[in-house]
Amino acid sequence: MQQNTLKHYLRFVLFYSMALLLSPAANTEPAGSIIPAGLQRWHQQAVTDGFDGQVLVMQAGKPLLLQAYGMADYEANNAFTIETVFDIGSLTKQFTAAAILKLQEQGKLQLDDTLGRFFPEAGDDKKTITLHQLLTHTSGIVNNLSGGDYSKVSRNTFIKRLFRSPLDAPPGSVFSYSNAGYAVLGLVIERTSGQGYEQYVHQHLLKPAGITYTGYRIPNWKNLQLAAGYELKPDSWWGGKADGSSQRWGTPLEKSWDKDGPWWNLHANGGFLSTIGELARWHQALQTETVLNKASTVLLFRPHVATSRAGTFYGYGWITEPAGEHGKVVRHGGSNGIFTADLRYYTDEQLLIIFMTNNDSRFLPAYRDSLLVAVSDLLTQ
Repeated sequence: MQQNTLKHYLRFVLFYSMALLLSPAANTEPAGSIIPAGLQRWHQQAVTDGFDGQVLVMQAGKPLLLQAYGMADYEANNAFTIETVFDIGSLTKQFTAAAILKLQEQGKLQLDDTLGRFFPEAGDDKKTITLHQLLTHTSGIVNNLSGGDYSKVSRNTFIKRLFRSPLDAPPGSVFSYSNAGYAVLGLVIERTSGQGYEQYVHQHLLKPAGITYTGYRIPNWKNLQLAAGYELKPDSWWGGKADGSSQRWGTPLEKSWDKDGPWWNLHANGGFLSTIGELARWHQALQTETVLNKASTVLLFRPHVATSRAGTFYGYGWITEPAGEHGKVVRHGGSNGIFTADLRYYTDEQLLIIFMTNNDSRFLPAYRDSLLVAVSDLLTQ
C-alpha cells in the first residue's frame, strides 16, 4: 500500500513539474543565471550563430535548459517557440513498439507470434518472421520499399510490394534497420486491435499519458504553429564545401498524406508530429509506468540485439549504448533529411535531452554534438 502511494505521489510530482515547465510562461527567454555555465555558453553560441530549433535538457525533473531558437517558418516570419509542432521522424518507432507491447498486455498477441498469423498471404520466406524480429530490425525485410516517404502507397499496395520483395537476410540472422518492418508492425496493430494505427496509439498510449498534440490526423493542428522544413539548395556546394544556403521544403501537412496520415512507406515508422513538451511528457509517462506496466517497460529498453556499431544494442524502438562514466544512455534519432530530432536519456544520471532542428544544413550536427559535450562536461563537474 505504501509503495503504491509513493508511486502515485511520484507521478503527481513529475507531471505537476512538467505542467509548470511546459506552460506558456516557459516560452520566455530563460534567465542566464539559472542555466549552468557550460550550457549557457552553448545557448549563447546558438543564438549568435542563428541556430533554428528547440532544445530541452532536464535532470531529475528539473529543467536546466528549455529554449526555442531562430525561425520555424521564414516565409511566414514565425519564430520557434517551445510549442511549435515538429516532425519527429523515426522517434515514431517508439510509439509503435509501445503499442505492440500494450497489445501483449491486453492478451491480443505475443512477441513470438509470426507474420503468418496476421498475414495468411505471406510467402514461406516471410511467414515465420516474428514480431520480436520486426521490433529489433532482425526480420530481414528491406529498409524501404519502392517509392519515397510521400509516394501514394496504400495499405494493399504496400502489402503486395512487401510480400513480393526479397529479404535482405534470413530472419533473425543479422541486425538491419528496416523502416518497412515497422510499417508492418503498424499493420499488425490495425489487424489485431480492429482500429486504425493512430486511433489505437491515441486511445491506449497518448490519452492516458495526457498527450494531446502528437500524431498524424487526430490532433487539431489548425490553431498551432507547424515548423516548416528547409533543405540545402542543390547549388549550395562549391569546391567540395557547403555555404549552408537552404530552401523551403515546407511542412509535412503540405505534402501528400492520405486521410489517416502518411501513406504506408512512412506510416508507423516515421512522420509523427509533436512538440518538445509532449515528447518530454511521453518520456515521463514511460518512466512512471503510466502507459505500460513494468515488464513491458523493461522489454522496451532492454538491449535485445547488437547493432552494426560496437557496444550499441537495439531494444524495441530504442537504442541502448554505454555512456562511459555516465552509465548508459537510451536514445533514438529521427530524420527525413529535412527535420532532425534526437531524444536521449542517461538512465544513471536521470538526464533527458531532446534536440530538434528544421534546417538541413551540413553544419547542424555540430550543434547537437557540442550540446552533448556541454552536457557531459556538466555531469563531470
